[in-house]
Formats: sequence, C-alpha cells, structure tokens
Amino acid sequence: MSETNNLKRDLQHDIQMARKKFEGYEKLYMGLSGDGKKYLRNQSKTYKRSVLDIQQLILPSIQRNCPSCINCCQLDTPELSIYIAGSLGCFQFVDYILVRSDTVLPDPIFKNMKGNLCAFWAEGCILPIDCRSFTCINYFCDKLKKEIDMNVIAGHLNTIKSVMDSFLIQKCLGINK
Repeated sequence: MSETNNLKRDLQHDIQMARKKFEGYEKLYMGLSGDGKKYLRNQSKTYKRSVLDIQQLILPSIQRNCPSCINCCQLDTPELSIYIAGSLGCFQFVDYILVRSDTVLPDPIFKNMKGNLCAFWAEGCILPIDCRSFTCINYFCDKLKKEIDMNVIAGHLNTIKSVMDSFLIQKCLGINK
C-alpha cells in the first residue's frame, strides 16, 4: 500500500474517531442533571469568562492578521502541528464539556477535516467567541505575539488551565468520593 493511501486511511480513521468522541461527549453532557449540571455551570462561567477576556484583548490583532491566514486552523502542516488527531476543534473532554454548558454549539463541518481544516471553520471560526478549546485559545502565531501583551494573556490562560486541572467529572456525574 502506498504512503498516500496509508495517510488517507489514517485521516479517515481520525475523522471517525473524532466523530465518535464528539458524539460521546454530547451524550454525556445531555445526561447531566441537578447538582452535576450546577457544578458544571459554575466551572463553565470561569472558563468562558477567561476565554472571552482573552478574545477581547486579541480581537483587534485577529481582525488584522487572521482573515487571510488559516494556518492555525489547519489540522496539521509540516511547519505547524497544533491540532490533536482524532479531535474536533482540538477539544478534549474537559474543555468541550465546559464550553458546551448551557450553549448549543454549531454542528461541526466534518467535510473540512478531509481538506485538513478544523471542523469549526467557515471563513472564520464558527464557535461562539467564548467557546474555544484550550488548545486554540492557547496558540498565538509570531505575528500575534508581537502585537499582544502576552503577560496579560498568560494570566488568563493560567485561570483557564486551573479550571481544567481542578475539574472533577465525578461531581458532574453526581459521584461523591
């Protein structure tokens, strides 16, 4: 089998895995209730507030630099590889469940993944501005780094990381240890 065929097969596998993970995350979210959902809402507010704070700080630079450049929204390029194979929008379970809380997310555009783009890309990110994955909100190209006070951004990123690191799925599921 040729290397191209192997890559196509791997890509198809990654897309299928991403779809299954996404469906699983969504099923788990839909099953939450009561105290578990209340815990999630509280954690989500902190996550989303910090993501929104970052977005408001970087938006002017984003508007100047990003429309003509899709490098960070490509799933994998030789010089840049920030996306996780088998994920949608770089979401892992914790950041997905935090952004999903009380927010209906747009349907992923799975065909994008066949073209090496993020499933939430359509002439820009289609996710709500406060609903970005940690990997996406954590990535800044060299152009953006030159224009943005990264020390201020680091404080917000630390808050987001702290929320993610301390998040307890057991509390969402109503399991008390």
